[in-house]
Amino acid sequence: MKVLAKFVGSPYKIVGVSDIWLFFDKDEITVRELLNKLEMERGVKFTLESDNIVILVNGRRIEFMGGLDARLKDLDEIVVASIIGGG
Repeated sequence: MKVLAKFVGSPYKIVGVSDIWLFFDKDEITVRELLNKLEMERGVKFTLESDNIVILVNGRRIEFMGGLDARLKDLDEIVVASIIGGG
């Protein structure tokens, strides 16, 4: 299976590309597995709380889908973006 990971804001600066296809030997993975693969292949580690980032799967926040255990399927689109406050 493959998933498209997109990076916006500070995650883009950290990874160095706006998007990347990631390939897996399974039919289904979790967001946690995707983040582990990013760390192994790109040397990038994201921590949701301390990095002030949000992760979306097909436009939905992972907090509403099981958090890091949210399931990903073939051709899902993941967006990793920085949280920006305003006022």
